[in-house]
Amino acid sequence: MHILVCLKQVPRDNSVKINPDLSVNADGIEKIMNLFDEYAIEEGLVWNEQHGGKLTILSLGTDTWVEQIRRALAMGATDSLLLSDPAFANLDALAAAKVVAAAVKKLGDVDMILTGRNSTDDESGAFAPALARALGWPQVTYVGKVLEVDPAGKRVSAERHLETMVETVSAALPAVLSVIKDINSPRYPSLLKIKRVTKIEPPVWNAADLGVTGLTSASTVTKRVPPPPRPKGALIDGPDTATKVKKLVDTLLESQII
Repeated sequence: MHILVCLKQVPRDNSVKINPDLSVNADGIEKIMNLFDEYAIEEGLVWNEQHGGKLTILSLGTDTWVEQIRRALAMGATDSLLLSDPAFANLDALAAAKVVAAAVKKLGDVDMILTGRNSTDDESGAFAPALARALGWPQVTYVGKVLEVDPAGKRVSAERHLETMVETVSAALPAVLSVIKDINSPRYPSLLKIKRVTKIEPPVWNAADLGVTGLTSASTVTKRVPPPPRPKGALIDGPDTATKVKKLVDTLLESQII
């Protein structure tokens, strides 16, 4: 069985600057593996250990993403692939999905794709559905538990953990699943495993390798402003607890909070 996990590199925190062209400037901020993708990797490892075969980590980015790919390899992934080309810069989720779909088609034997629910930088959550659409595959979103993966029967069943209910869904393989962070507890690679992968260079495919041309984003950012700062809190004083509680309740009533 061939499982593919999509991995994105993101800034550790959101204290980024906005360039004049409205792109995000994260210079000087440590880059890390996208939180939700880490859970996707762990889920891929679980089913790879059960069924065997390959677990490929795929990233769409620059050579600065290699460290995160190596971390995934240290966790236990068997293969990796980096899609990198100047034409891939600043693509929206739809265009990025088309590039990744071209790579999946070129690989040819992928049975299941796992992604994080969303990335913690753009928060769109659109990539996994767009990828499923580009491939013409079933998709299962908000996966909180994968119940069964049946390579022979070409089926996968999973729970979708929604706000007010849990749905159990069965889909044909190949399929795209996007997972939430409560699905598992990602493992930490040992120092020895980290050392073993320090010199690994993932294969790199560019636009020519994938046969993709004329990439354009369907949507563009027209404005980026930081959210307004949160108002400062107020300290409620008083000679004793009862007085403080009364002041708090009066304040909440005046504000029509209660």
